[in-house]
Amino acid sequence: MTRTDETDYAYVIDDSALESGCDLWFAIPPGFSEISLGDLFPRPDSEEGQRAVEAVDAILSLVPTESRDDFLTRLASAREVALLMLKEGVVHVSVGTHHAEDGRVLESFLTVTRTEVPFSPPKLAAVQAATKRRNAAPVAVADMPCGPAAFVEAVVELPAAADPGRHSMYEITAYLPYPDGRKLAVLTLTTTAVEAREHYRDIHRAIAQTVSFDNPLPDDIREEIPESEVAASVRAVFG
Repeated sequence: MTRTDETDYAYVIDDSALESGCDLWFAIPPGFSEISLGDLFPRPDSEEGQRAVEAVDAILSLVPTESRDDFLTRLASAREVALLMLKEGVVHVSVGTHHAEDGRVLESFLTVTRTEVPFSPPKLAAVQAATKRRNAAPVAVADMPCGPAAFVEAVVELPAAADPGRHSMYEITAYLPYPDGRKLAVLTLTTTAVEAREHYRDIHRAIAQTVSFDNPLPDDIREEIPESEVAASVRAVFG
């Protein structure tokens, strides 16, 4: 669904944002293409399989010919860990493609995870989650529009076989607690373009700024969200 606001910027609302059970909203900037984790394992002859092929083809059209084999190798590696990601609560994966000043195409991966944690005040929950990360340096504890957040980053050394010619990966993560103090939204952005870390740090912070635990959609769009089964049951009993 595409909408245009009063500033004339176009934006697209994903169908998941209109589900009655949705409890986490965020926006991703241009240059990122979502990969449905479920679509990573479709039957080749299914409608989902065709969509997956089309999505990969669209991404490949942005990647130089000489870099496509390398990109497909990394995409295959991402597919191998997708099942684990699903088990760990990952709810969103996007592939980012951006042009560097020298003309190169820089790739990145954005993941959003929703996880349950023992109850604690939101700010404490964010700090506790961040300090559990080994070999990650704290960046900031900040007040975001959705509440407190803790940011950490790390440069991870990669085995040469994992990414020939590139031996390190930059990773930045934000921990954003739900207001009830029982769940966390975790936003992680990774890229092998370590030299562009400041650029990716800014992108990551901009995405974190859009996170909301309250439905941010305009009233006319909210009216399109179907009533949940619980709400329907309550209304049927009490009117």
